[in-house]
Amino acid sequence: MSLVWERYPGGGSELLALLALADWSDDNGRCYPSMSSISKKIRLKPRRAQRVVHKLIEAGFVSVVGNEFGGKPGATRQYRINLHRLTGVLEDTGVLEDADGCTGGRETGVLEYTQTVIEPSITVSTREQARSLPVAGESKKKTEITLRMFLEACKAAGEKPVPDDDPVFEYAEKVGIDHEMLVVAWAEFKAAYLPTAKRYKDWRQTFRNAVRRNWYKLWFLAEGQAAAWTSAGEQARRAAA
Repeated sequence: MSLVWERYPGGGSELLALLALADWSDDNGRCYPSMSSISKKIRLKPRRAQRVVHKLIEAGFVSVVGNEFGGKPGATRQYRINLHRLTGVLEDTGVLEDADGCTGGRETGVLEYTQTVIEPSITVSTREQARSLPVAGESKKKTEITLRMFLEACKAAGEKPVPDDDPVFEYAEKVGIDHEMLVVAWAEFKAAYLPTAKRYKDWRQTFRNAVRRNWYKLWFLAEGQAAAWTSAGEQARRAAA
């Protein structure tokens, strides 16, 4: 907390949120409070608190080192305050795990490199898969790949399947879909596509479409109200718990 007070260049809600995370953290800057706990501590509504934390992540002061998409319903993200951003000294870190329990890399979030991914009758190097990931400013035509290949490519490239700044979060907040619903939608999305050989060029956009069009009928909306679970949604939520 002393480092945050002395070295964090910003102020306002971002400073309060970083101080709150520091208060929960161990000596290595790790903590795992729920968004509800963070919002209560910094006196903001959960969605506003979520935006504030995302700003800290985007600025590099905080990293998500576990359960990056929230894990199972009821689980919380695992955060790490990037001490080197406050001290100017790169702290050595141990091996991380991603939300699926896969061995990860160091503080930068680069996950362990996988040599090959084997699909039915096809072997694809992760270098080739990584080239299919969206790259800002790149006009090269994307290759259609399976969801499994895409997830392996994300690991190889050190990218999250659904980044913190993905438009799906802004859309969900705008229409009243909460974070747990996105978590369950992602679980249903993976359950639908991982066993198949279905290929798309942009799996992130495909997931956005699944949320926008409510493919799995997980929620319903009434005028002036946030989204609420349908019977199918409640069933999926319980199955994912």
